[in-house]
Amino acid sequence: MKPLVKFLLKLALTALCLWWAFSQVKFDRSAFTKPGAVDYRWLAAGIALAGTSVVLHGTRWWCFLRGQALPVRWRRAVELTMIDGLFSLASVSGLGGDAARILLLMRDHPGKKLVIALAVMADHLAGMVSLALVFFIVSAARFEALASPSVLGRGVIQFAWFYLGGGLAMVVLIFICASPPVHRRIHSNDRFARWPVMKRVPEIYDVYRKNWRHALAGLGLSFFMLTAYFSSYYCGMRAVGGSANYGAVISAMPVIDSISGMPISVAGVGVREKLFEVLMRDLAGVSPETAVAASLAGFACNTLWAGLGGLLFLKSRDRMSVAEMKAGADG
Repeated sequence: MKPLVKFLLKLALTALCLWWAFSQVKFDRSAFTKPGAVDYRWLAAGIALAGTSVVLHGTRWWCFLRGQALPVRWRRAVELTMIDGLFSLASVSGLGGDAARILLLMRDHPGKKLVIALAVMADHLAGMVSLALVFFIVSAARFEALASPSVLGRGVIQFAWFYLGGGLAMVVLIFICASPPVHRRIHSNDRFARWPVMKRVPEIYDVYRKNWRHALAGLGLSFFMLTAYFSSYYCGMRAVGGSANYGAVISAMPVIDSISGMPISVAGVGVREKLFEVLMRDLAGVSPETAVAASLAGFACNTLWAGLGGLLFLKSRDRMSVAEMKAGADG
């Protein structure tokens, strides 16, 4: 019952945010009422860039799995990343994308649950670091544009500074605690002997210090992944007739992505559209109807690849793996 209640709350917030975003839209000027005005060439480019982003995401995770010496095929890592997109989009049952990746890979590598789970976490940490660095670089390069938005826009950007800055601090703290000198000091006198996992987790993370090439490759891929992902939304902007320049979209997307990625709505829908509307108006003077349509067009480009993940999930082996393992976890 709890997962359903959480989903219904997310659904309610999603509907509220969508209503807030659409309340500023003049539909007689929107691409929603003029589908013939959509430039499908830009939409196709957005779909291609979104697919590139998914493949790079899968490759990034594969690097972190290889860093743990898990013999996972690159193709399998990309396939599971697409399935992750499906479950992240509609996690009604409480089984999210990360859980699906972990459960399905556990079928191939039994007894490696903790290692796989921490490789997923390392994948997220790399995403947090790259997103924060992109945001801070963009903030420095476009300081004047980001320093004088509307009151709501300024609040959103300030929140992103604290959120992403805090995320970077958390990543640094994790790897400091995982370093051998600090780890030995924390666990001296066996003060956490009754919770052996607390000793095991830092040891697994410290593997990335030893296998730093895999970690560095994953982090490097993350920048290319974000570029492709953000660019898919620029294509969405051009597809619906928006005239915002590439710099404005790239400046806004780290803020939009970090906040819409928080688990407060269904796949960030509604939150993303409102943020896109506010920041595109502040940074490029884009009308609400164009900004909301651009956000939904970019989201559609990426959702298409989650649909492909659904087709991959139709394989009986993966469907049975999730059903059996989830039943075992619940039991």
